[in-house]
Amino acid sequence: MKKNILLILCVLVAAILPGQKMVLRNSQQYHKLIDHPYQNKLIQHNSKQDLTKRDNANYDRLLVILVDFALEETDDTNTTGNGKFQLQPDSTYIYSVGAPPHNREYFEANLEALKYYYLAVSASDYTLNYDVYPKNKPAYTLPKSLGYYNPPGASSELFVSRMEEYFKTALETADSTDQEIDFSSYGHYMIIHSGSDWQHDIMGDTPSDLPSFFIKVGDGKEAVVDNGAVLISHCCNVPETISQDFYDNVENGITIHNGYGALNAVIAHEFSHSLGTVDLYNVYNSSPMVGVFDIMDSGGSGILVAEMENGDLVYVEGALPTLPGAFSRNLMFRDSYLERGLLKEFPNFATMTELSLSAISALQNDNASVPHTYKIPLNSKEYILVENRNVDPDGDGGTAVFGALDGRVILYPTPFDDISPPPPTYEYDYLLPSFIKTDGSAIGGGILVWHINEAILYDEGQTDSDGNWVSNFDANTVNTGFYHKGVSVIEADGLTDLGSDYSMYWTGTPYEYFHSRKPVLDTNGLFINWSQEPWKPELTATTKPPLVDSFNVPGLYHLKEIGNPAKKMSFKVESGDFDSTQILDFAANLILTGPIINTSFEETNLPVVIGSSIHLISYNETDNEWQDMMGEFSTHSHLSDYPLQKTDLNNDGYNELVTVNGNYLFFTDWANDSPAYHHISFPDTITTTPLSITNTLIVTTKDCIYSVKNFSIQDYISLPGTICIAGYDNNVIILKKDYLYTLALDNLEIANEFILPEPCGNIEPLIYTNPDKSIAMIFVMANSGNLYRIYNNRLELIFANHTNEIPGQLACSALGDISPVLFFGLGNKLYALKADGTKLTHFPVISPQTVSTSKSPIALKNDTAEILYYPIQDEGYLAIDKTGNIIPELCLSVNNDAKNDYLYYQPEQQILSWYYPENNGKLFIHSKQNIACNPILFAGYRNAESGCVTFDFQDENIGSADKFAYIYPNPVRKQYFKLNLQNYFGDTKLCLYDISGTLVKKMLIPDTQNNPRDYELSTKGLSSGVYIMVLENNDSTKRLKFAVEK
Repeated sequence: MKKNILLILCVLVAAILPGQKMVLRNSQQYHKLIDHPYQNKLIQHNSKQDLTKRDNANYDRLLVILVDFALEETDDTNTTGNGKFQLQPDSTYIYSVGAPPHNREYFEANLEALKYYYLAVSASDYTLNYDVYPKNKPAYTLPKSLGYYNPPGASSELFVSRMEEYFKTALETADSTDQEIDFSSYGHYMIIHSGSDWQHDIMGDTPSDLPSFFIKVGDGKEAVVDNGAVLISHCCNVPETISQDFYDNVENGITIHNGYGALNAVIAHEFSHSLGTVDLYNVYNSSPMVGVFDIMDSGGSGILVAEMENGDLVYVEGALPTLPGAFSRNLMFRDSYLERGLLKEFPNFATMTELSLSAISALQNDNASVPHTYKIPLNSKEYILVENRNVDPDGDGGTAVFGALDGRVILYPTPFDDISPPPPTYEYDYLLPSFIKTDGSAIGGGILVWHINEAILYDEGQTDSDGNWVSNFDANTVNTGFYHKGVSVIEADGLTDLGSDYSMYWTGTPYEYFHSRKPVLDTNGLFINWSQEPWKPELTATTKPPLVDSFNVPGLYHLKEIGNPAKKMSFKVESGDFDSTQILDFAANLILTGPIINTSFEETNLPVVIGSSIHLISYNETDNEWQDMMGEFSTHSHLSDYPLQKTDLNNDGYNELVTVNGNYLFFTDWANDSPAYHHISFPDTITTTPLSITNTLIVTTKDCIYSVKNFSIQDYISLPGTICIAGYDNNVIILKKDYLYTLALDNLEIANEFILPEPCGNIEPLIYTNPDKSIAMIFVMANSGNLYRIYNNRLELIFANHTNEIPGQLACSALGDISPVLFFGLGNKLYALKADGTKLTHFPVISPQTVSTSKSPIALKNDTAEILYYPIQDEGYLAIDKTGNIIPELCLSVNNDAKNDYLYYQPEQQILSWYYPENNGKLFIHSKQNIACNPILFAGYRNAESGCVTFDFQDENIGSADKFAYIYPNPVRKQYFKLNLQNYFGDTKLCLYDISGTLVKKMLIPDTQNNPRDYELSTKGLSSGVYIMVLENNDSTKRLKFAVEK
């Protein structure tokens, strides 16, 4: 149980009203407690039993057994009490809540309070049924004394062993004593023992008190009951009381009585474990990580302050536990929330429109439920949960509580209004951080945003003592690093107070919530009203705090137009830099999209393939949205082995959609009202995505290259081992592992053949031409990451990868004054090069995550600036501008197939669309309007056509016509160095001499269109020393001196 922080959110009990109704008032103080250092070792791997058993009919049934210990004839000063329950009233206990006698009736009342608490948590869907045993005596007596089970100074091994013995003995004693208990009929178990708990030993003078805990034992350590038919591996353990170490202090002349407590929060916390939650504080050092905003951290430590007749105050801890946060609630009741519409998970809610968010502490009408939680993705492993926390959702100025047994147990919060009998409410959040009005009532709350990192929760972990790998979630270690949390609160004020040892607000403040306006406070810090000055009305990639994942990469979605704290708040979810998002649900496990095609129905059709059927999604200009207006068309093929392609083989102005299944090539012709179907069978399986060039389709098998026209094979050539293909004009590029060929499109004759110096084929080749075709370059990246260029029929290495990182796909764009610019990723480095391999200034950029090796980059023009989009592994795209800066608001987040997202520009409507399918059968279409010119610079895989890019060739402007050359770094200490040349046109002759004048290297640096440029040289064969480099270019000679240090 979380016991390290005692958050004294002081609530003044102004009066005890008739019917045990107590009215509360709120103020704030803080006090620290401790947690047992070995307690988390009680959570172990067990392969036989599912902890939560949500599909079990007994999930709502709790068995509670009361146990005591051998009577301490001689008082054990290391424990609280004498080993037995306090069954008689105690005149020295000066307040009602938590007062003895602590008998079965008292504990049943506490369990009734637990039932009301979880009715609130579950929004009235979970009704706890409980039984308390024994029925005919105070408790089952264990054979050993209390002090035996937790000896002072015990090692971790001894502590765990004794706790496991205690757990097993208690349950098996109940089983052997009471044959009427049917253990198999319960899904949860709880032990309530005599005495207090270790966590509330404020004075540190009773170290043998048992801690409150939840235990899950390993295989073979279970309690064996019901004649061996039932094995129990998990159980809650709580004390009869948390009241001990009573002491008084005087403040401003008022005596304050301390050390009093109720069981509500202790029982709620431990039982939450049995329902499947985990601790959210740091279980290693007891630091709060999400503060008071969750019962699984410090949310159970609120204090009632009772005013006595003589004016003294009594502090009573734990009587009004706060509700679990969104993450914890979803662990327990996600399916129920989804079914009733209380939880909305993206994409099952509208974006770009106002959404309503109910306070979780507001009791709703089931017939008109408003969601209380929204789940929004950041990446494939991280997401945010958005919830509304409000301290006074009914707006009556506070809350009251209703008690039982003459006020000894607080059952539930209830309204101020005089209603008989007082009804329960959900206002358990009244003690959350809030602003205080001059009348003592509380106001505040707002949208609380949780950041969940499932990589930390489920992919990281540890190996237990038995050699089992256990995730952080299963090991109950989700938040053991201040900067590495699995579950955290995005604090609206941008100050990381929660869990900070250097902040006095480490449990949370009223400024952790997002809402529209700042509060106006008087000179005493009391709330007056909401101002017109903005507080935190949005959460985006550029706000403070920013909405980013753990790698500082923004998600595609963000929060806007957040309202002020209320029972029902409003906000919007918007997506990236787009104006709108459409989500079309095809209710299929797998769908495939393709490029926009022109058909007889519409000029703009987005094809969606589902199994053996096709839908054509058309843009409706009247409604400004994409619609499935024509329904389903049956096809003769199934989902394609490769990305869908479009072509026009019969040159009729309408596109055919191309799919591949094995050795079959299928065409769906949309020239008429009903689609026509054609297919071609090839001798072998088709090995690459077909390539469409000027009304011709190029198809490869393991042995041959085919050209297809008019739905029949036109020509073929035997060329085994083709891995990738591309094309431009009337040329086909064939890439094999060790060769590259150019073929004539008309007859597939080999025009050129190049022997590649190393294996290639993992990266698609890329072709650049300028508009008049006077410049044509083919770029081939080897599997190693070395980049080669074929220019003027010459193959040359233009970039060498000196790392072991696997390269990402290659793309091309204009960037600033330079085009073409080649860009790609190597590991976590983002490169941008000129056409000759010269690195652009500001590059490479260090990426917060690894670049995808299969997904192609894209490039877009944003207003007047070109933006390069590098694909991140398993995520979306990182947006980088020409200065090498990440542009958070332009990053794109998506979890989709490597070659199945598309860009499309509608010039008449001036709309850019980015669309892709998810694995759940949903098609996402993001759109941005009012774009006057086509912003697509590079469209992804094969540039959405044949792998060719056309731009004007240009380089940066140089003010001087003088030749300039230098070597860097100098001295050279690596195996390579760079030679920078400025205004060196044509081929350059290079001669390298050692200090004695001996020629050691001679080579020709080929001409390039780029100026200035870098040329990489190797130090292979050079020993340490001083060298002279002589450069001859046209009629000039330049000498450079440099040193090599090895």
